Amino acid sequence: MERHSLHTSCLQPIQYKKWCPSCRCEIQQHEIVRGYEYAPGNFITLTEEDMDKLPLPTLRTIEILHFTNRDNIDPIYFENAYYLGPGAFGDRSYRLLHAAMSQTGMVAVAKIAFRTSEHLTVLRLHRNCLLLNFIYYPSEIRPVTEVPGLQDGAPFTESELQMAVQLINQIGGGFRNDYRSDYEAALRELIHAKIQNRPVQQPQMAPVVDLMEALQRSLAAIGQPHVMAPETATPAFPKVAPETSPAGSTAIKVPDSASATLSTGRSRRRR
Repeated sequence: MERHSLHTSCLQPIQYKKWCPSCRCEIQQHEIVRGYEYAPGNFITLTEEDMDKLPLPTLRTIEILHFTNRDNIDPIYFENAYYLGPGAFGDRSYRLLHAAMSQTGMVAVAKIAFRTSEHLTVLRLHRNCLLLNFIYYPSEIRPVTEVPGLQDGAPFTESELQMAVQLINQIGGGFRNDYRSDYEAALRELIHAKIQNRPVQQPQMAPVVDLMEALQRSLAAIGQPHVMAPETATPAFPKVAPETSPAGSTAIKVPDSASATLSTGRSRRRR
């Protein structure tokens, strides 16, 4: 059953109109463009063609930073995590439940009505706090059999397998707390370039046509795993230099063709 927002006096669905205060008229979706305010009252518009020029390496590739054990990644990084305080249970019950879950190592699967629907959740420990993670119902998960390309597996040699294992071991490391997104810097560079009416300087990326070639290159040039610098303050817009990949990075670039076989396992989520 679909939820609607109704007017209290007549109980009819509310319409949300898009209104231009300058032209004093209602506008349609096709009349709306993406714009960014680079100075007070000054906007630059970006089309889908412009966004395809975003100087961001991960726009066209999958970048593997390093490998790590699953246990090294705290589920606090999972999507939709909520801290729960003692007020939700009462202080004594809260401490007791936390201590019991800590001793048993168990997590609790629960359901909770939140906002507009009922969610399946996992209640678990995070340090001295209880944490609630939204999870997906089994019926919302796409079967693995729907993933294209898994049925006809291409053969590989034992030496190729050992080369891949060697690379994983050499660039292994713990999960860090200094990962950062390069998207905002790339977006600022794209806007700055369009303001100046100049081409966007794309990052230099060596073309990779095969994963084995990438493995061989990485093993040949590998050193110590790169440690990312802590996040620094964002420079004032629009004086932004284009961001490039750090020197000595051990990232593997998976070629564009790989993106054609990617399929989300969470396509049926409805929230």
